[in-house]
Amino acid sequence: MKILTHNLYRWIILFSSISLFSIAQEDLIQIRPFGSNPGNLKLMFYDPGNITEKSPLVVVLHGCTQMAKSCAEQSGWNKLAKLHQFYVLYPEQIIINNAENCFNWYRSNDQSRDKGEPYSIMEMITYLKKNKNIDSTRIYIIGLSAGGAMSSIMMAVYPEVFDKGGVMAGGPYKSTESIVNAGASMLGMISKSPEDWGDLVRQQNPNYHGSYPELVVFHGGIDPIVSTNNSNQLIKQWVNIHHSDYQEDEHYERFRNHEDIELTIYKNNDQKEIVRYYKVRGIGHALPIDTGKCSTQGGKTDIFAVNKGFHSTFWAAQFFGLIKAPYQIDGPNQVNPKTTNLTYTIPFHSGSTYLWKMPSGMWISKGNHSHSITLEVDFQSGLIEVTETDVNGCQLEPCKLWIDVKE
Repeated sequence: MKILTHNLYRWIILFSSISLFSIAQEDLIQIRPFGSNPGNLKLMFYDPGNITEKSPLVVVLHGCTQMAKSCAEQSGWNKLAKLHQFYVLYPEQIIINNAENCFNWYRSNDQSRDKGEPYSIMEMITYLKKNKNIDSTRIYIIGLSAGGAMSSIMMAVYPEVFDKGGVMAGGPYKSTESIVNAGASMLGMISKSPEDWGDLVRQQNPNYHGSYPELVVFHGGIDPIVSTNNSNQLIKQWVNIHHSDYQEDEHYERFRNHEDIELTIYKNNDQKEIVRYYKVRGIGHALPIDTGKCSTQGGKTDIFAVNKGFHSTFWAAQFFGLIKAPYQIDGPNQVNPKTTNLTYTIPFHSGSTYLWKMPSGMWISKGNHSHSITLEVDFQSGLIEVTETDVNGCQLEPCKLWIDVKE
């Protein structure tokens, strides 16, 4: 029994092991006290300093052996927060709670509402809502590995708090309730039906009748520490609590022509997307990032952060609805049928190129590939879109404008 326990504990140590040897960012602050703290965690916080109105909050949960500073640097969340004006909360484990700084995702006392580590994290959120300019309807959570498992717990026990959430190389809520079965869980040896997984969540919220957060999942295709079956089981759980089935609605073998990124989308009965799953071929237990200077790039490579040309943090932020367009398209959004010589313009930047996309029933008569176009419309309404690529080769987020064509 001692040997079995020791081997299982070694697996827990490996669960989301992230190098501690990153260069620390100095822009995180620790806030204390912040309220009741039964889980004995630290509140580490990033304020981008440019918040002028009620803004979103993202809760980012680190993996084992990691701290808030290394998590922030490797993931690149602070860069996006500065660009798109939102706050980031980094709950931090301390070594006295867990020898490897893991969140205790496998302990039953840390899987329930208003107990242990989940309650400490909820108290942090409550404190920040009272003391910062936070939009309470736009709170998000995401975590890597042990942090991903705790992210599942938080969404399961506090579904009313989070609009959307993400799990990276984690697993479903209550895949185990003790360290004894933690190794089997991580190896993907625990499978249930969607309904059985969903019941574990519903039992935590017997009087809750609201909606559950939408979910984005990331997992390395050759992860030797946390089996991809954990993501499969998590998706089963999440589609079930959204009253949907475990049948994929959209599947892309190569997301945005990236040969190693596979995307699967699950929708509810109203055809609304509820789960988005990115499976990353060719990487193991690691955070896929895309280092670079562009606004869609970021993060820092390390032992468990791999430059894959795919910045998972950016795509999580986009799923959360945090990525703002760089500017607006200037032009009329309501026009009569068969109108010509309509002008639509975006800011001009020297050295940039511009790609416009038109729906059926609209045509560019002049200025294609420039910052200002002349448009003709027939009878159909539609969405026009422009994407700028700047002088450094960085592709900005698309700008879109709906044009309503009617008498």
